[in-house]
Amino acid sequence: MENIDFSLKKGETLGIIGATGAGKTTLIRLLLRLYDTDRGSVRLDGVNVDSMAMEDLHRRFGVVFQKDFLYADTLEENIAFGRKLSRASVYEASEHAQAESFIASLTDGMNHRLTPKGTNLSGGQKQRVLLSRALAGKPEILILDDSSSALDYKTDAELRKALFESYAETTTVMIAQRVSSIQHADAIMMLEEGKIIGYGTHEELMKSCPKYHDMYKNQSGGDQIA
Repeated sequence: MENIDFSLKKGETLGIIGATGAGKTTLIRLLLRLYDTDRGSVRLDGVNVDSMAMEDLHRRFGVVFQKDFLYADTLEENIAFGRKLSRASVYEASEHAQAESFIASLTDGMNHRLTPKGTNLSGGQKQRVLLSRALAGKPEILILDDSSSALDYKTDAELRKALFESYAETTTVMIAQRVSSIQHADAIMMLEEGKIIGYGTHEELMKSCPKYHDMYKNQSGGDQIA
């Protein structure tokens, strides 16, 4: 990646979009210091992440990676993730992540035991449990790496509404394949081969970035998506 330069204020949302291999996940890993920069720096509140203890750095984030994992235990334990969270926090997070309805439909609810890798859940259910895990810790910064791709448009819209209403102070970085998932973000970054080819609001990119415009038209059929 090269010439990546952006900043976010507390509570703002950045959407990141681009083709497979564009560098979207690499950028997230740089923010988490899973990779180190060759040049330049990544700063949180003005502090270079290189100078922060990894545990302190990661405690500030709630993250859902594209290929994240679930393990053989109850739904509640998969969401709490060993953090000794209150049951109220776990249930609240599941509600915001749009997981409450399917969990409530299970005979044993939060005590429902998952098979290894969560193979007894659908793709959309897995994503909602992982989103619940990320939200349950009330992070300062929420990173969502294509974490709503298996959700239908209605559930995706309800998730975005919940994030807007209940996590207004949380800074969010959202990688998406669907423009509809990020079109209401404060800023959108379009990447190609590790470079920024478009940066701005949805309306600005529709005018200034042909590839973003084409992606939106292809996905929406030219209709505005709610």
